[in-house]
Amino acid sequence: MIKTKLFSENFGEPHIDEQINKWIAKHPDIIVVDVKFNSNVIDDVDNSYVSYTFHDALVIYRVYENV
Repeated sequence: MIKTKLFSENFGEPHIDEQINKWIAKHPDIIVVDVKFNSNVIDDVDNSYVSYTFHDALVIYRVYENV
């Protein structure tokens, strides 16, 4: 069965690659099928000339089954 897991990198959280690697290490019975990465930039909030970048990743995987 194909499953998905969504990861988000927000303020104060570890980098998204660290989150994914940690999750994979905790789940040795999964086979990663694909990873979809997305970045969003919010620019010039309230004319403060500050940009914010948000990252998301969708990991598509299946659980190893000994058939």
